[in-house]
Amino acid sequence: MNRLNFWLIWFFGAGPMLLAMFLYFSGYSPTSSSQRGDLLPPGATLSDWGLIDPTGKKRDANGQWQLLLTSKTPCIDRCAYWQQQLPQINQALGKDRDRVIWALVANNPQGNQLSSDQLSQLENGIWLADPNGNLVLQYSLEQTPKDLLKDLKRLLKVSRIG
Repeated sequence: MNRLNFWLIWFFGAGPMLLAMFLYFSGYSPTSSSQRGDLLPPGATLSDWGLIDPTGKKRDANGQWQLLLTSKTPCIDRCAYWQQQLPQINQALGKDRDRVIWALVANNPQGNQLSSDQLSQLENGIWLADPNGNLVLQYSLEQTPKDLLKDLKRLLKVSRIG
């Protein structure tokens, strides 16, 4: 019986490690993910966009999570809907609302909107940038605000920056 106990301990101790190594080296990756937005590849940053605020200053990472609504054309229909929803999403974050700011990036900025040299190359949508200025997620204007809110709450919960 001693020998059986010895091998059972080894099986339950080393078995999960061997399975993990096999899955890692075989290139296995899960087919589904929990985020609702499109995960962006590493390397894309806000500094690539060349954002300029209304005062003419360059705007990059500022230590806060940023939601950027991009629109190549005047903001109507879904863009106008999202322009109304983003402040409400920010309020729905509760105690974390000070960690997130949002802005509209447009061709012809008015008021407190931002402009970008790269706007013609970007899709209309909502972009989420981390406090270091890295672009993390993109949402289409057809998605629901609930999708964005759920992802944002999860990111703020696990994030130790911003």
